[in-house]
Amino acid sequence: MSTQQSATLVPSAGGAPKRQAGLSFGKLRESAGPFFQSYGLLVAFVVLILFFSLERPSAFPTLNNLRAVLSGAAPLGVLAFGLTVPMIMGDFDLSIGYHTQVLAAIVVSLMAFSHFAAGSSIIVTIGIGAGIGFVLGSIIAWSRVSAFVVTLGAGIIFEGIELQITEAKTVFQGLSPSYVALARDQFLGFTLPVWFALAVAVVLWYVTRHTVLGRRMAAVGGNQEAARLSGINVELMRTAGFVMVGIAAAIAAIIITSQAASSYPESASGLLIPAYAGVFLGASVLRPGEFHVWGTVIGVLFFEMIQNGLTLMNYGASTTNIIEGAVFIIGVLVSRIGNRGRR
Repeated sequence: MSTQQSATLVPSAGGAPKRQAGLSFGKLRESAGPFFQSYGLLVAFVVLILFFSLERPSAFPTLNNLRAVLSGAAPLGVLAFGLTVPMIMGDFDLSIGYHTQVLAAIVVSLMAFSHFAAGSSIIVTIGIGAGIGFVLGSIIAWSRVSAFVVTLGAGIIFEGIELQITEAKTVFQGLSPSYVALARDQFLGFTLPVWFALAVAVVLWYVTRHTVLGRRMAAVGGNQEAARLSGINVELMRTAGFVMVGIAAAIAAIIITSQAASSYPESASGLLIPAYAGVFLGASVLRPGEFHVWGTVIGVLFFEMIQNGLTLMNYGASTTNIIEGAVFIIGVLVSRIGNRGRR
């Protein structure tokens, strides 16, 4: 018998050995560890809901507040869902906030200055978003320059283009009433942006989990050289990821401008960190260490719920920023721990 085993046995009154609680605690820890690694964020989610519900019982646990949370989370969610795709392949996009802003300026300007109809403006903007994503992805994939460097420089370019289009002014005249109604019209009790975000999540989940394209993207994220040797066009997969980000940025821009009934400077500047926080938080739930769309959905809702709850409790922007930043760091750390566990 080993020293560790004998240390867990003590004689009982009848002479028979009795097992100490230490071993059972060790087994409990071994079984609880994987559970909290996969579902810890969901547990924290429930705890926070209970906390905010008890603190603001007349405001937080209401249907109207749920609608507000989901509507507010819609543009952030769309961006985060789009970011999840290149993250699966190990790529980052630091330009997505500026990318969204320039597309917001474009979709509004098409209606306000070029007198496009709402539907045509939306289609053209989504096409431009996809085109920008294609150009960025191609440069990153085929030149093999760091995505950090390329997207950081692209963000500066996008900001300059946005300022040229709008002249750093808020554009609100000339928008089609049907376009503005997109943010206000409801289906089954929730605004259309909520359904748009859900549709993006479902489509990207299906593409990344149930198609050949998604399996190839996962292979690229696992090992690019191995994927290339197996016949996968790594550059094309990475480019496709940035095209999806461009489409997501266009949809987010449409939601933001329809909700605000305008395009205004830096309309998406505050979404970059929360979007990445949602992605990293999502990598710490269900499948720890792995970026996946439904995890990102949970991460975004968790992040939005914290912001909503703190606002209802009358905390200022400074406190909210501190807590959101801490949540982002925790999400990254948990994601890294989960990734080590998989190895």
